[in-house]
Amino acid sequence: MPQGSLRIGRIAGIDIELHWLFILLILVFIYISPLLGFIWILLFVCVLIHELSHSITAIRNGITVTKIVLLPIGGASIINDIAIDPSIEFNIAIAGPIMSFFLGALFGILVIFTPPGVITYLVQYLFAINILLGAFNILPAFPMDGGRVLRSFLQRRKSFYEATMTTAKVSKYCMALIIAGTLVFIAIPSGYSFFSKEIILVWDFIIVFFLYEGMKAEQNAVIIKQETKGMTINDAMNKNFSTIGWSSTPKDLYLLIKKKKEHLILTKSPSGSYALVNVFDKQEISKASSISDLAIQIPNVQCNASISDVMSSIDATPFRVAAVLKGKKLVGIATGQHITAFLALHMVGRNNRKGLK
Repeated sequence: MPQGSLRIGRIAGIDIELHWLFILLILVFIYISPLLGFIWILLFVCVLIHELSHSITAIRNGITVTKIVLLPIGGASIINDIAIDPSIEFNIAIAGPIMSFFLGALFGILVIFTPPGVITYLVQYLFAINILLGAFNILPAFPMDGGRVLRSFLQRRKSFYEATMTTAKVSKYCMALIIAGTLVFIAIPSGYSFFSKEIILVWDFIIVFFLYEGMKAEQNAVIIKQETKGMTINDAMNKNFSTIGWSSTPKDLYLLIKKKKEHLILTKSPSGSYALVNVFDKQEISKASSISDLAIQIPNVQCNASISDVMSSIDATPFRVAAVLKGKKLVGIATGQHITAFLALHMVGRNNRKGLK
């Protein structure tokens, strides 16, 4: 899940966040030229529409969408991707490029009817950016839409693990081609100034950086799924937590933390699900009259759920926490940090066992 993002709003129940680098680039472009800043904001709108098409397609297929994060090279719809059917993954992935190509065609038609001037220039820009956005996202590389389309296609004959690893390999080739193409462009004399070439060089390396990070995230997720096959969250859950009543007061919370020395506090809602008590936001605590005001919905998983499925669930949440139940009884808590530590020890132990053989 992309880190370091700022929530700017909510559409159709989906949180919209801007990655810090996206915000930085907006400020830089506004400083260089208000027109450049305005163009970057138009790009933001196009990327948002692109991502909303993914999210709406996912929701229509019964898949939970937590948020959309807008990145400098596109965006990411954070969804609960546990056991998505390849055909559904294909539909979700292809929806974004189709929307971008549709918008590009729409603006391409509109430019014929716009009078010469600034408006024509902006419509031409919107035509070009949407066509480029669609074309770039169809690249067969993670985390782009094309990477997911390729994986869903490969799953017709391969396992999910094999399809993901093959797509990761293709992703590396795409990154190598981008780097090689950029270096050739820099080396060959052209009408571009050296400063312009420097900007293109930096921009392309930013793209490759995000591609690499996305590819590694997909690769690591499938490796974890493969290595933990047959292992349940019961093996990796944490029992160091406390509970507090739904109608308790912030003062009760303070006394509990002081006594138990625990900061992972759960509360049971009237519906029967467990929520995390937000003890990390002083402003929210100061406004709260009861624990219900501080409750944050988290996944509630059964103790026999696979570790990889739980990781997928909590990665789509802000605090990366899940309540672990046995039936309706709370038996533990799963945190990203605790699971990561457990998996690291598991991998070390497994490698040591292999070494002894």
